[in-house]
Amino acid sequence: MTAHTGYAAATIAALACPPALHVQTFRAQAAVIAIRICALAARGNADPLATLALHLQNCEAAFVLHEFVRTVTRTWPERFVVGRACCQRLSPDEATLAALVQAAATRDRKSFNGAIEGFIRPDRHETLWDACTHAVVLMR
Repeated sequence: MTAHTGYAAATIAALACPPALHVQTFRAQAAVIAIRICALAARGNADPLATLALHLQNCEAAFVLHEFVRTVTRTWPERFVVGRACCQRLSPDEATLAALVQAAATRDRKSFNGAIEGFIRPDRHETLWDACTHAVVLMR
């Protein structure tokens, strides 16, 4: 088995057992729930800010988190896949988002870049990092 084959097998195995929402950090959970709220609002052609503000109990954090979600959807190479609002398992995109938020919360740029390396174009990393760290600071 080559290193590439081992990496592919590990990736496939990870996809077969998605991480749970409840084991993520508070900030990662808030980001995943926020992107789900934004997806539901987009489906209904509604503004998600009021629901985000109620969820976060902070209007400024809601606005910044909404901007982070918009940045994610602009920088992602394909449509961002969200789970159902009640789903306790994360989609691969949501798991990546959770990893980004956790890395930003600890100011771990190496882990942040590692979570999206080869997936997100390098020229988009800085924009994503800035939006993510700004959102993380306001999520308490």
